[in-house]
Amino acid sequence: MNKNIIVVPKGVRFIGRDWMEGDNCYNLRNYPFPHIVNKVLTGCGYTEYCLRNDQDLVLISPRKFLLENKLSQHLMDLNIHYAENRTDIITNYERDVSGEDKSYLSKINKIDTDIIKERKRESVEVLKRKVREHIISCRRMGKPVKIMVTYDSFRHVKEAIRSLSEETLQNFQIVVDEFQSIFIDARFKSDAELELLNNLRDLQKVCFVSATPYLDKYLEMLDEFNNIPYYEFDWKSEDPGRVTNPKLVVNFVHKSLNFYISKVIQEYLAGDYETRVKKDKSGVITKYVSNEAVFFLNSVKGICKAITTNNLCLDQCNILCAKTDDNNKQVRDAFNLVIKRKAEQSGIKNPELLSGNVIGYIPGYGEPHKMFTFCTRTVYLGADFYSTNARTFIFSDANIECLSVDISMDLEQILGRQRREDNIWKNIATMYVKTTRESQKRSLEDFIEYVKGKEEKSYSLLRSYDNADQIDKHNLAEAYQTLAAVHHYKDNYVAVNRHAGKDLVPVFNKLMLVSEIRAFEIQQVDYAERFTVISNIETNELAGEINNNIKEEVKKFSKIKNTEDKFKFIVGLEEKLTKDEIDLFFNYINNYTYKDYYDLLGFSGIKAHKYKEAEIKREAERIRSNSNIEDKLKNEIYRLFTVGYRYSKSDIKSTLKNAYERVGYQKTAKASDLEEYFIVKDTKLQDETKKWVNGFELLSKK
Repeated sequence: MNKNIIVVPKGVRFIGRDWMEGDNCYNLRNYPFPHIVNKVLTGCGYTEYCLRNDQDLVLISPRKFLLENKLSQHLMDLNIHYAENRTDIITNYERDVSGEDKSYLSKINKIDTDIIKERKRESVEVLKRKVREHIISCRRMGKPVKIMVTYDSFRHVKEAIRSLSEETLQNFQIVVDEFQSIFIDARFKSDAELELLNNLRDLQKVCFVSATPYLDKYLEMLDEFNNIPYYEFDWKSEDPGRVTNPKLVVNFVHKSLNFYISKVIQEYLAGDYETRVKKDKSGVITKYVSNEAVFFLNSVKGICKAITTNNLCLDQCNILCAKTDDNNKQVRDAFNLVIKRKAEQSGIKNPELLSGNVIGYIPGYGEPHKMFTFCTRTVYLGADFYSTNARTFIFSDANIECLSVDISMDLEQILGRQRREDNIWKNIATMYVKTTRESQKRSLEDFIEYVKGKEEKSYSLLRSYDNADQIDKHNLAEAYQTLAAVHHYKDNYVAVNRHAGKDLVPVFNKLMLVSEIRAFEIQQVDYAERFTVISNIETNELAGEINNNIKEEVKKFSKIKNTEDKFKFIVGLEEKLTKDEIDLFFNYINNYTYKDYYDLLGFSGIKAHKYKEAEIKREAERIRSNSNIEDKLKNEIYRLFTVGYRYSKSDIKSTLKNAYERVGYQKTAKASDLEEYFIVKDTKLQDETKKWVNGFELLSKK
């Protein structure tokens, strides 16, 4: 694939603001169609360019969230219209597609009544009518027509414009935004992605845009992208300082992701905020405090677990995920569980529970933000966050496909979400990574054999369809469609094109094949071990926090075979590296055990046991067994008592006594023990008999 470079002039940072006028301005008319644009930078204003230029344009987006977010920034622009189909099925991009889709099974067992069919038809007709009216209105105002629509509903917009005239349709510029999502979304709704590509084929002015385009070899596997012109913005040549690489701190972990999410949450709840200082040109030093956190975790179930583990309330959390009934119920149930738990602790009967919608929206510029924002893949793409101080935390588990962040695509998108320049954490993120377990690893040879088997089965099914009598073709196509939807292409790559001609038509789904190849490479190559993760991050110019000095030590360590020699090498690092570098060294070696030994014994402890693994292990287990009970007790106490609540001393003593017994802690419980875990204030409160008794109000965690 031939890449053409577009050098961005000096002084241009936002295409839609700085590069729309003059002889050398950027103009879509100057490039052949169809073509690909790699804008390279997220947040460079390309969408704004599309909405502000003088062309009639349809902006096609993969997510409703993105369009709603953009529309909220253009409420006064009467020539911009969001063509929303309210009866479209909302795709749940957070779900695990490795098993059977029971929700789909339940849907196909329900009768699509005439009333429902009529409601869907009416919704589409309303969408088309509003599109036509909008075009006529823009013509009267003398303004260019701007229409925003999702991938799924583009066909309706196309039909509406065509109903005015073929010439009108062909004069529209079509921009497919975040087009790399076609490959990702194939796992969830590949028939819709195939349909989009089919609907673009007969249009004259199509541009595919992304800041993170798919690797060339994948594009060339698909007829739609093979050998079409490819343009890449060059931001560095004329102004190298214009591009700031993000700083990504990577932590390799072995406990559950919820453990590390909770660790961050508890720090914020305790007021243990990260602070930074910055000196301006005049020498004035300003202190910044982050009291907001944004978590990127592609699991509604994981978000609910974080809520219940940390006793979070809705007024503390903004949940951004697919707005499905199931997701809303899961999140609402999690918040209600916390409400019931706190009510029980405070002796409140029949607490007021949440009802209705609890899934949030992205606050606009200047709107207040909650302390915690949880985001799934639904909002990875293109959404704008305007917090003045939020830090970004990313959680990725290579062993569960829906939890695996694609370093080549997802990561760049996530790092570009914070938009405000006055947010000092704008270009900084902390990532928690679980690399691929040995039990999950598979060879390339096995994968090739697996793919070959699915291809052969696919062609067999397609031949069966071609050879069937005309009367049987429809039944076969319906069966293939259900098979793909329920099992997510587990055994073959046959999709069904819902709008090819007058009937369902089975086709070989190359999108799904490409998606599966990419999923294999993410798990088996990108996340194979710690060093491959860092290498991939550096390749994508995401500044992983590892310097060349540490790299060399990690390489040396990985070549040592003898365990005793490994311990000697580790102790020798005390003379070579700083404390921070030593921490990073342990972060990047592909073995958690050595870091555990170092954390428990230190260099002196390892040396004192003469580098003998058996002795070091025995001492570590002794230390660990003593600390485990205290850790369990601490977690139990923080689960049982809530900051801001008041408890009588007799209730505290009784609760602590039971907690001590559960974890095996040998101590007589006293109410004053709670002061080891909380900052408290003496108070008076009424017990169940309305008698005033002594107690503590819990002010904050220690």
